[in-house]
Amino acid sequence: MKRKDTIGEDVKNIIGNFDKLYAERQENRKKLLSNPKARQVYNETDIAIQVAKVLSKARQQSHLTQTQIAKKLHTTQSSLARIENGQNITLNTLAAFAAACGKAVRIQLV
Repeated sequence: MKRKDTIGEDVKNIIGNFDKLYAERQENRKKLLSNPKARQVYNETDIAIQVAKVLSKARQQSHLTQTQIAKKLHTTQSSLARIENGQNITLNTLAAFAAACGKAVRIQLV
C-alpha cells in the first residue's frame, strides 16, 4: 500500500501532465485552425457533433430507443446510430428525427 504522501505526489504529477498535454493540444489546435481549409472542416465537424448531441438527447428525453426511431424513419438502427454520431445528417433527416421524437426544429444563427 502506498503512503499517503506518495499518492499525493502521484496525483500532482498526473495533473501536471494533464495540464501540459492540454496546453500542447490547445497550441496544436490554434496552429491547425490558422489554415482556412482545416478551419472549415473543423467547423463543419463541430456543427455535426452539436446536432448529433441534440438529436441523441431529444431521443432519450422522449424515452425512445434508436430502434424505435429507426422504424419511424424507415431506416435501420445502425443508420440511426451513425446519425447520432454526426454522420449523414441532412435537413430532411433532422426534421424527420425531430418529428419522430414529437419535437420541431428551430435553427438560430448566432
